[in-house]
Amino acid sequence: MTALPGTPDLVFPRLKKIINIHGCFWHMHTWGGCGRCRIPHSRRAYWLAKLQRNRARDLRTTRALRRQGWNVLILWECQLRDRARLTARIRKFLNRPSPG
Repeated sequence: MTALPGTPDLVFPRLKKIINIHGCFWHMHTWGGCGRCRIPHSRRAYWLAKLQRNRARDLRTTRALRRQGWNVLILWECQLRDRARLTARIRKFLNRPSPG
């Protein structure tokens, strides 16, 4: 297998699918009422720039993987608590035919 962009968390080569698990703070999960991405008050400019670079890198990596024909699912840290919903989402993703 050729080198993949980034460092995917779970790779399913036969299915051409990847699951990435993002920490809500480190990857700036700001939607869905998560609330785990609070920019620290100390060194605010540093943290904001760092987290925005992480987010931009995530976007570039996901786009590069999709251009290579990979189907990518992003799971957020806050979504891991509801096991039944998580299991259903992963099964649906893995059982869905890949594009192309």
